[in-house]
Formats: sequence, C-alpha cells, structure tokens
Amino acid sequence: MFEVSVIIPTFNESQNILRVINEIENNLKNCDYEIIVVDDNSPDGTADTVKKYTTSNSRVSCIKRTWKKGLSSAVVEGYALSTKKHICVIDGDGQHDPKNLELFVEAFENNEVDIVIGSRFLNKSETDGLSTARNTLSNLGIKITNFFLSKKVTDPLSGFFIITNQKFGELQEKLYKDGFKILFDLLMLNKQLRVKEVGIDFRSRIAGESKLNISTVFNLVGQIFENISRGLIPANFVVFAFVGTLGVLVHLIMLKILLTQSIGFIVANTLSTLFAMCSNYFLNNYLTFHNIHRLFKERMKGLIKYCFANSFSILANIGVASQFYLSEFSVIASALFGILAGLILNYFLSVNLVFKK
Repeated sequence: MFEVSVIIPTFNESQNILRVINEIENNLKNCDYEIIVVDDNSPDGTADTVKKYTTSNSRVSCIKRTWKKGLSSAVVEGYALSTKKHICVIDGDGQHDPKNLELFVEAFENNEVDIVIGSRFLNKSETDGLSTARNTLSNLGIKITNFFLSKKVTDPLSGFFIITNQKFGELQEKLYKDGFKILFDLLMLNKQLRVKEVGIDFRSRIAGESKLNISTVFNLVGQIFENISRGLIPANFVVFAFVGTLGVLVHLIMLKILLTQSIGFIVANTLSTLFAMCSNYFLNNYLTFHNIHRLFKERMKGLIKYCFANSFSILANIGVASQFYLSEFSVIASALFGILAGLILNYFLSVNLVFKK
C-alpha cells in the first residue's frame, strides 16, 4: 500500500482548508496516509478550524506556529512529524486538485522516481486557474529558474509534488527555510533527483487572497544566490543589498529636489539621509523580511531601531574607508570597502535587532 504524509502549509485559509482536507481523504482511500497542517498563526482561525476537525479524524493533525513563518520552514516542520515513506506538499487554498493525487501514486508505482511534480504547464503555456498577468509572470519565473537546473522541467515553481521521505530528509538541512518555492530549492540542491512530471488541474481560488506578491519574486532571486554560493551569501542579504542600492538612489534624488528649493546642503543632505533610511526600513520590512512588522506600533518601533542600527553602520563605513585610504588605497577602493563594511554591519544588526523573529 502506498504510504504518504500530506503536508499543507497554511495562512488565512479557514474558508478553504476543510474542503481541501476532505478532498484529499476521498482521493487517498486506498493509501496509508496522514495529513499534517502547518499553520502560521493565521488571524482568521485556520488552526482552530483544523483542530476541531482532528477530534473526529485521528489521521489529521495541526501545528500552529507562532515562532517562525514561511512555506519552506512549514514543510520542514511538517516533515519532522511525518511517519510515511513519501512526503506530499499541497497548497491549502484549493487551487491544487486532490484528484490528481491518483496520478502521482501511479507515477511512483510505474516508474523508478524520487519525486513526482504536479505541473501546471505540461504540454501547455497557460493554465486557466491563473490570470493573464500571473501566467506571464509564472512563465518568466520558469525560464529563469530552469537556467539553474541541469534537468529542465515544465514547472519548477509548482507547489504540488510528492517526494520520497528519504530524499527529502537528505536535503532538509540545506533548504532555504524562509523561501516560498521549496520545489525549486530541492531540484537545485540535488540535480540527480529522478523526476517525473504529471499534468494537473489548477483551479481558481474560491476564497481568501493569494500570497504571491513582489516580495516572493525578490525572495526567489535571493534563493538562487544562496544556493549558488552554497549558503555563503544568505538570500536575505541579496535582497537587503538591493534595497540599500535603491536607498542610495532615493538619497540622491531627494537631495537634488531639496537643493533646487534653495535649501542649504547640510540641511538637505540630513533630510535626504533620514528619508532614505525610512524608505530602506519599509522596503526591507516588506521585501527582505516578508512584512514581519505588520502593526503600526511594530513598524514605528522597528523604524527607530533601524535608524539606531544605521548610525553604527555609518560609523563603520567612515572608519573602514578612512583606514584603507590611510593605507594608500585609491579613493574609490577605500569608499567601496567602507560601503561594504557598513552594509554587512547594517545587515547583521537588522537581522539580530530590528527584524528579529
């Protein structure tokens, strides 16, 4: 009998989750299965909805996380509770059709494979469950991510797949836990995985809101850099550095605007610096750290901490640049070393002080 632990990461899916669970149960009747819901402390009570259901079905369990967020880390924590020979990852919004699970099981039984992927784009360029813009964005993402895979697949960004428990266990320590595209991470980390793709029905969301946003795109780019560097360059650092670059442009644009208003350089530069720091904080909160500060009070406290951390980074920048310049390095080289030192310190303080989870 085919054994599978179905892991469903959720956030605000109270209106969808029981339907998804019931459909999974109906389509795995001939399998030895368990369902593990990993909820990121959903304000809409998703975890409570599932926990009430578990009283009548011992095959379903629920983890309510208040200590960490993110799809990949949710799957890793679900894996820690799994007891079956295979791991299935499926979304909790109902867009993945559990009827396709039969195709996954057949693929494992008829082929020697390590992972079966539910592809939205097998033998087609669009899927009805996505808008035109989302189809275009997905196809672009697939082309980019396939560039980094030795074996091309039609949907490396799919959130619906089954992998053997053994193979997942070999890779779970290396996975980018803050990521949202765990399948791409698995394929990139182990290029020797025996892969089989099956076409799936991708349905329209019935209730709730999509979690895909621009932050997910930046997160994916950072994930690529982290994997290529074998963890030497954290994904968050890549996005953090990009935000810092934007901050320089914001500073210069703001400075030019203020100077055209006949404001003195010292005042204009000070205001531009403060404005750039504020914009960097809000962009980092949204893009780099996935909106970890949601409430107004949290954001105000975070902004104050960020400005405080930046003061140390500025001192590090000046100190390191001066030291290199006194050691007879060129002006440009000295300035770049100073910027790098300030950036690294700013990132370290941001992770451990400002945006600490």
